[in-house]
Amino acid sequence: MALEQLNQMALLVERNWCAAWASLGGVQAQPSTIVDDQPNALRVYTPGMAETLLNMVIRYASPHPVTMADIEAAVAPYREHQLPFQWWLTRGLEPAGLRERLSGLGMETWGGAAMMCLPLESWQARYPPAPAAVSLRRALSDDEQVAALNIICNVFYIPHEPMLRWTALNPAFDIWLAWMGARPVAALATLIDGETVGVYHVATLPGVRRRGIAGNLLALALAEAQARGCRWATLTATPEARALYDTLGFHACGLLEQWMPGQRLTRELAGDPLRGAFDGYWG
Repeated sequence: MALEQLNQMALLVERNWCAAWASLGGVQAQPSTIVDDQPNALRVYTPGMAETLLNMVIRYASPHPVTMADIEAAVAPYREHQLPFQWWLTRGLEPAGLRERLSGLGMETWGGAAMMCLPLESWQARYPPAPAAVSLRRALSDDEQVAALNIICNVFYIPHEPMLRWTALNPAFDIWLAWMGARPVAALATLIDGETVGVYHVATLPGVRRRGIAGNLLALALAEAQARGCRWATLTATPEARALYDTLGFHACGLLEQWMPGQRLTRELAGDPLRGAFDGYWG
């Protein structure tokens, strides 16, 4: 596949990620999430919530090599509100100097997730059927949404309160749930933005994995998005999940790289009064 096509697909993934993070601004919860959508970056921050699921920078662009002054301007809200934050960049498409300046700020790369894209116009699901005891549907009731939330939090070790904003409290997302008999066992979320559906939080409880449950649940969600006019599906994949997405027809198109505050910057953001006193001990 040509590099230009891969880059365009990677930008589709990034664009849906931006829509997902921006949707937090529409959630009715306190404290409110602030969405600062600027031409050169999307900043999302939630004063009073020191949780990186609710605080991040993405889609940073610059017409010139990035300076430390540029970075400090970008992170000013996080310093002001003493918030730890994530910074995500599309590897290879980031502006010159960004990674070096993030490192100089005290951020550390945590690796990243494979960006994957699927053309939906002529797509047909070809996936082995789930066990007969499994039922699949969109989670509509409060109880079903809570069940999906519990699965996602248990699988990814995520606190309930921030994940509520990504699932049950967020009208931008559709939540999908798989049952084995009377037991909820797998869940995922989708977000439609224009002609693209983004897939998020694909989670299956440990005891029922490798039975085709998540694959069939995802195929159902993609088929509905296709029926609603979506031309593309996007997601980010862990190495463990790549085989599932490959089977469904997704193509790897880039790397979304995650940066997180190191120990020194974490102390700075928290307003640690001892900041600097022991910096030599932390490297």
